[in-house]
Amino acid sequence: MVSHVMRGEVSKDFFEGCRAILLDRDKNPKWEPSRLEQINESMVEQYFSKVDDEEWEDLKLPAKSVFSASSLSKL
Repeated sequence: MVSHVMRGEVSKDFFEGCRAILLDRDKNPKWEPSRLEQINESMVEQYFSKVDDEEWEDLKLPAKSVFSASSLSKL
């Protein structure tokens, strides 16, 4: 999901929010679409879809440890 947000493929709202808060400090973002009711199911599904770019690699996480975090801190 973060990949789609940062790539701005579905929406530029993340960057617009940053502009409104951090750059211009007007705290008046111009969301697109401007109303929650205008968001459809396909827009939401795009955020959760796999990134469609042959140069993009999926994040490979290490296997889950058999030890809990608290037991590792005691080792």
